[in-house]
Amino acid sequence: MLIPIRTEYRLSRPPAVNYLLLAANILIYVLGYNGNHILKIDAYLLHPDAPQLYQFVTSVFLHGSLVHLLGNMIFLWVFGNAINDKLGNVGYLGFYLAGGVLSNIGYLLLAGDAPVLGASGAISAVTGAYLVLFPRVQVTLLVFFYFITTFEVSSLVFLLFQFVWNLWMSTGTFGGPGGGGVAYAAHSTGYVFGILIAAGLLLSRTVPRDVFDLLNLFRSAHRRRQYRRMVAEGFSPIRTRDAGEELRRRPRMTPAPAAHGELLQREQHLRQQISDACARGSLSEAAHQYLELVQLADEIVLSRQNQLDVANQLMAEEQHAAAADAYERFLKYYGNYEHIADINLILGLLYGRYLHQDDRAADLLTRALEDLHDPRKQELARRGLMEIQERQ
Repeated sequence: MLIPIRTEYRLSRPPAVNYLLLAANILIYVLGYNGNHILKIDAYLLHPDAPQLYQFVTSVFLHGSLVHLLGNMIFLWVFGNAINDKLGNVGYLGFYLAGGVLSNIGYLLLAGDAPVLGASGAISAVTGAYLVLFPRVQVTLLVFFYFITTFEVSSLVFLLFQFVWNLWMSTGTFGGPGGGGVAYAAHSTGYVFGILIAAGLLLSRTVPRDVFDLLNLFRSAHRRRQYRRMVAEGFSPIRTRDAGEELRRRPRMTPAPAAHGELLQREQHLRQQISDACARGSLSEAAHQYLELVQLADEIVLSRQNQLDVANQLMAEEQHAAAADAYERFLKYYGNYEHIADINLILGLLYGRYLHQDDRAADLLTRALEDLHDPRKQELARRGLMEIQERQ
């Protein structure tokens, strides 16, 4: 048995609505509105033979047993807090209730033959959204087998497994064995709803994009396939001696006096576009515009946060030389940044592992090791230095 107990996601604010949903589900159960008092709750179940509109909502807050309640509340606690944080209180409440209603509709259309209750459909919508928004977040699982232990796995692996399992268990889906007393069709509908809504919110920029959301992971995978195809067709990537040389070697025209004003206007226009893109969370767009901007002048740098965001995005896109150049500009102009040791660590690893500039890498990693306080980051710096020593 695998039970999620926490994730590494850090909340930016208290998830008030998720706390209220947890409290409401528990309180309703404690007050006796549960499967142990079936006559008391019968009118609030969703009855496929004669469904009432209010039952699509009331059934979402009912549970058949304590095990049923605890299982749902654990998933809601572990995954719901982050979705509440991402969507905000009003957006999350609407999303949760819509997920519950749509999952009940899916149950009626696909498998409805007995009264149904439970928050599983709404929570499946929450976990489906989590799969899209936070696929790289690590989930700690409690394992009950012949022993008890914990281990970590990405939410992409864990939640994708949950999604496929529920699809398979749904009646008639992939030859699955059927419900067995569990409304798997409602679960599957909830997952599909959550995945589609979260993807739509990302595509429409309604919620801030993240370099590690599922859409960006697909985009990165596509870029890697294109790169491998180019290499197979004869393209030979050149690792430059200087991380910024790749950018500087691109043709840059010396402007005539009459064109100087146009270049200044172009620079200002690109800066504004980058600033707007960063504010929207469109970091891939900002990084593309930044690479165009740095062709206009050698000393160009963005505001502190935008420069850091763009550098991080270039690294995430595996444009290592361009990322290193962006971090170098950050070091040059924002050397008093409070987390400068983290920048030294990232840049040192970039030089050592991807750009083969061991001297510069060793210098940066040594400086980072002197100032870092996080044991995990210290270990990364030590490991990077050991890799350099082994090559020498």
